[in-house]
Amino acid sequence: MSFREKSAWITLVSVVACFGVYYGAVFGGLIEPHSMTALHLGLGCILVLILLQGGLTLLAAMTTPKDGMGPRDEREKMIQARSHTIGYYTLMVATALLFIPTHTNGVTMIDIVNFAFLGIVVSAIVVAIAQITMFRRGY
Repeated sequence: MSFREKSAWITLVSVVACFGVYYGAVFGGLIEPHSMTALHLGLGCILVLILLQGGLTLLAAMTTPKDGMGPRDEREKMIQARSHTIGYYTLMVATALLFIPTHTNGVTMIDIVNFAFLGIVVSAIVVAIAQITMFRRGY
C-alpha cells in the first residue's frame, strides 16, 4: 500500500472516529448542542483529530520512507484532482441544502453551524473514500 493510500485511510478512519463521537452525542441526544459541553466535545474532537492524523501520518511515513518523500507522479496527481472535485461537489450540495434547516421553525444558529460543519466532515469522508477507491482500482 502506498503512502498516499495510507494517508487516505488515516483520514477516513480518524474523521469517522472523531466526528462520529461528536455527531453521535449531539444528534443522539446525549448532550445538548447548545451547551458548553458540546463546544468542549467539538473542540476536543478537533484536537484529537489533529493529533491522530499527525501521529498516524508520521507512522505511515516511517513505514514507507521512500514513497512518502517522493514527489507525486501523474497518477497520484490525477487521483488527488478527481477526489477533490468529487468532494467539492459534495460540499456544494451540502451547503445548498442548508436552506432546509434555515427555514425550519425552532432551528437555532448553533444547529445551522452543526449542519454546515457536518457538510465539511461528509465532504472530507467522500474525498478519502474516492481516493481509496481510485488507488485500489489503479486509476
